[in-house]
Amino acid sequence: MLRDKFREFSRDTSGIGQERVDGVNGLADALIAAGHSENATVAEWKDGLNEAWADLLELIDTRSQMLAASYELHRFYHDARETLAQVQDKQKQLPDEVGRDLNTAEAMQRMHTAYEHDIQALSAQVHQVQEDAGRLEKAYAGEKAADIRRHEQAVSEAWAELRGSSQGRRRLLLDTVDKFRFLRAVRDLLLWMDGVRLQIEGQERPR
Repeated sequence: MLRDKFREFSRDTSGIGQERVDGVNGLADALIAAGHSENATVAEWKDGLNEAWADLLELIDTRSQMLAASYELHRFYHDARETLAQVQDKQKQLPDEVGRDLNTAEAMQRMHTAYEHDIQALSAQVHQVQEDAGRLEKAYAGEKAADIRRHEQAVSEAWAELRGSSQGRRRLLLDTVDKFRFLRAVRDLLLWMDGVRLQIEGQERPR
């Protein structure tokens, strides 16, 4: 808000000021061209006026840069906090349950695949925070730079933990599904063997 107001103020001031400075410069040039008796004084006043105008423009530009830098820093803090909250929220959503049988384990595996797609969408936000932090750290020094680094590290560490947890759960679900598939194959084979045994026992015994 403050940055936008100053940008408007700067635009208006520069436009109006330049017009007025040009007008006074025109008067000075006319006086000098007409051979005014105090040409030297007029030229001196003209130079002083242009120097003062250049100083004012430089002040406006410096203020604009400070406001832009402040806006960028506050936006970084906001983005870092928001991204950290989203990553931590996704971490809390990871369940411990792996399923009681093959059907529920496979259903949980499908749910986890969707979950991984969701967290992958966060990766762009995390990378943006890391990129902004790297750039801003170079522009600031001391405690401010350290604070920027702390915010970036909090996001990076939470993101690494989330990815590690997600990968660990994917492996656990894969192992669980494989276990249930193996147990089903064993059960099916045992049932088949029981059937074969019953067939053999049902046949007439040789005398």
